[in-house]
Amino acid sequence: MNSLPADIVLRVDRLRTHFELGSRVAKSVDDVSFDVKRGETVAVVGESGSGKSVTSLSIMRLLSPPGRIVGGQILYRAGDGRVLDVAAVSQKEMRRIRGREIAMIFQEPMTSLNPLYTVGDQIVEMIRLHEPLPKQEARKRARRMLELVEIPAAERRLDEYPHQMSGGMRQRAMIALALSCNPKLLIADEPTTALDVTIQAQILDLLRRLQAEIGMSILFITHNLGVVADIAHEVVVMYAGRVVEQASSQRLFERQKHPYARGLLACIPDASRDRTPSGERLRLNPIPGNVPSVMALPKGCSFAPRCPLRIPRCEEDPPLLVAEPHHLSRCWRHDEL
Repeated sequence: MNSLPADIVLRVDRLRTHFELGSRVAKSVDDVSFDVKRGETVAVVGESGSGKSVTSLSIMRLLSPPGRIVGGQILYRAGDGRVLDVAAVSQKEMRRIRGREIAMIFQEPMTSLNPLYTVGDQIVEMIRLHEPLPKQEARKRARRMLELVEIPAAERRLDEYPHQMSGGMRQRAMIALALSCNPKLLIADEPTTALDVTIQAQILDLLRRLQAEIGMSILFITHNLGVVADIAHEVVVMYAGRVVEQASSQRLFERQKHPYARGLLACIPDASRDRTPSGERLRLNPIPGNVPSVMALPKGCSFAPRCPLRIPRCEEDPPLLVAEPHHLSRCWRHDEL
């Protein structure tokens, strides 16, 4: 019998998702664990190739072959009070949950919204798939959803196709579609990546407001720690398919206990310190090298080849260690940071 503490909506427990390509195996998600609490936002952060999106697709059971979940649990507290292992339920049960209780905003709305159907038709279809509403009632709710995400002239926009909307408007329409059945958990996969900074700030403000109004939990996938500071309660930093640091947002920004998280923060441009005392412009401080392929990981710590603090012991694979209370780090030298 699965069980969860009362304040937990989702628990990812030692999740492993592999892509099997002949005799080779890509361990895209390798022993990943975290909780999402009711009404809170957990941000999963890392560069491209770190396993963030595969984690979210595993939770939604949207993996395409040859990808499959090979271990661990994804425990979800359903609206009827049952605790389900999403990784093990039937496809029929998953179709009931997906969209109705766990919804997802994808990274690029132009490839996620169907270009052959109006925005209104797509929202109405989602509503009627999960609720026995007449088409006119579903359309009224679709209009209310567009109004909720602050799309002007909502009645007219219902009859527009995705290509007739701006990028920011399409992203709002995607949010309206995701929220149309009042989900308990919203997964947002890089929802602001393709938007300019002004629209990005508006989308983040919108998500915060909707979360306060609806009381939903959010799993926010991003590579941008600057965005995380604005929205997250808890931060999970991933690298090469594994969690390398985990802490509250405030604690992580005050004191990083893994060199990778420290490097990600150093990459954020800061107008207050972009020049030396003499007026010379400072260079950005990128992390050298690239995320390794999960099919050819280095021996020991996977971050070691890029790490300025590496020592001989880094040839041993570090476990996820308790660096401080409620602060985990996968680094042998966390006590020195």
